[in-house]
Amino acid sequence: MIKKFFLTALILFFCGIFWCYKAKNKVNENEFTIWTIQLKPVAQEVIEENISFFQQIHPGVKITWVDIPIAEAQKRTLAAVLGKNPPDLINLNPDFSVILAQRGALDYFSEEEGQKFIPSSVEMLRYKGKIYALPFYATSSVTLYNKKLYNSCGYENSPKTYEELAKQAQNLKNCTGIYPLAINLNENDSLAKILNKYNINTFETEEEMAHAISVYSMFNDLYKKNLISKDTLTINHREMAEKYMSSNALFVVLGSNFLNMVKENAPQIYSQSDISAQLVGDSQKYDIALMNLIIPKYAKNKALAHEFANLLTGEDAQVKLAKLTNVIPVNKEALKNEYFNDCSSSLTAKARCESIKQLQNSGNNDFGIQNKKEINDAINKTAETILLNNSVTQEQIENEVRVLANKIKTLRQ
Repeated sequence: MIKKFFLTALILFFCGIFWCYKAKNKVNENEFTIWTIQLKPVAQEVIEENISFFQQIHPGVKITWVDIPIAEAQKRTLAAVLGKNPPDLINLNPDFSVILAQRGALDYFSEEEGQKFIPSSVEMLRYKGKIYALPFYATSSVTLYNKKLYNSCGYENSPKTYEELAKQAQNLKNCTGIYPLAINLNENDSLAKILNKYNINTFETEEEMAHAISVYSMFNDLYKKNLISKDTLTINHREMAEKYMSSNALFVVLGSNFLNMVKENAPQIYSQSDISAQLVGDSQKYDIALMNLIIPKYAKNKALAHEFANLLTGEDAQVKLAKLTNVIPVNKEALKNEYFNDCSSSLTAKARCESIKQLQNSGNNDFGIQNKKEINDAINKTAETILLNNSVTQEQIENEVRVLANKIKTLRQ
């Protein structure tokens, strides 16, 4: 009798474990979590609309949306992914996403899922030929300049390249008394992106070396002649905008999201301003900043994650997101919307149209996904060494660039 009792109790115990496990899995199957980076409150409306629609077609699914401050995004994502308890869908940037792809921590997207996007945006999100993320939205800087002052110096059409502006710089400084260009050479990968515009992305050919020496020499010349400010090596994008707003710079290359700041804080300067394409090098290619969506390898609801990612990047959602936040859609059909054909009603509209043109001709070629931060640090350090040496010679500039090339070669191996 006692033996039978213990046998029954043992069976009930294991049944309890089984049903608890099933119940837990059922809860997981009915819970879907998405993390975004600082999209509240600007994009809250479109995200919540898509969540509401998704829950209508999946009535048993509970969706949790967590919006993370940009400063915490990488740390929290890495902890969740390494702990094998990640959200189902995460909004990140390509630089960090590809690190996760390298570690085998992501689920891949199909070629079919990538077909609705501008091809260049998808190509930025490949690792070993596979699509490790879906493009979410893009931004592309434009050139903002004081057209009234520029025209008063006898110039009509704004310069298209850094060299064109460099050639005009001394005349513009003499004419206006202000810096021709506000630029930051050491923030994140600013200088690396400029080098990319001259088809420099390996430093392994003599042609790339010659272009790199020319770029460093050009900025050294501008710096030594006081044609770019002495804080060029330390200022950030906001401080660049402030120089422009305070009439301390004639040209500045900024994201179109800064236009409202200029309009609100310096209306007179804004009224004198115009927009032109982003300054480029001889590649005639523009750089863009892309945000993407990833699905962690250990996500509990991968099928739902794929479905929701495709919903967020669909035509309707992309158009609404662009209208709310002034970003650029990466969905090809969304870009056909009449909203993106209005290019003359305001500086913001003009900037939006320029950004879209640039998106179609982007040329982001970084220096490799291995040791990217160390490579950018080396590029920036070379600029500091050259610009801060008051007696630097052309030969020394060439030597510094060759030392840099060797460092990058080692870091890329």
